[in-house]
Amino acid sequence: MVDCNICKIVDNEVESKKVYEDDSLLAILHPKPAALGHIVLMPKEHFPIFENIPNELVIHMFNIASKLSASIFASMGVQGTNIFMQNGVPAGQTVPHAVVHIIPRAENDGVSLEWDPKTLDLEEMSTIELKLKEETKGITIKEEAEQPVMVTKKEIQLPSEGETKPEGDIKKDDENYLLKQLERMP
Repeated sequence: MVDCNICKIVDNEVESKKVYEDDSLLAILHPKPAALGHIVLMPKEHFPIFENIPNELVIHMFNIASKLSASIFASMGVQGTNIFMQNGVPAGQTVPHAVVHIIPRAENDGVSLEWDPKTLDLEEMSTIELKLKEETKGITIKEEAEQPVMVTKKEIQLPSEGETKPEGDIKKDDENYLLKQLERMP
């Protein structure tokens, strides 16, 4: 396998500030963050790019990314988060291990993830549309994956808080979370 710094973090060969861990995922504070509280969520198994990650793990990863984002809102009082992956060297991936970044955002924080919008004519858009439609024709999801995934009363440990919280069924805490989401809206 490639010499991977992320795998070294997973194997505790490199020191990190862990904020979440379960059997398949580890989340740490980024050592060189874009903003205070920038989290890197990584599969413990080595997957160089997003497309290599099994679908079940992708689902789990983004469920946990969502909960980590909510934790950032609750603990840091930020106004938003960016959740993204850098998939491949041209996209900015610097380590050959797929990870999800969760970056806390506040108004005028100086973090820029913007790009200059391209202007395409109708012919260019149509050509791209046809190419993508042709390539995506064969995309299917296994029948098991099409069914909604319901997690019931699974406990997740939040090491930084030292408490366990239920994940799954809607409970009073989830209702409070929804109210908090409404409060954040401008």
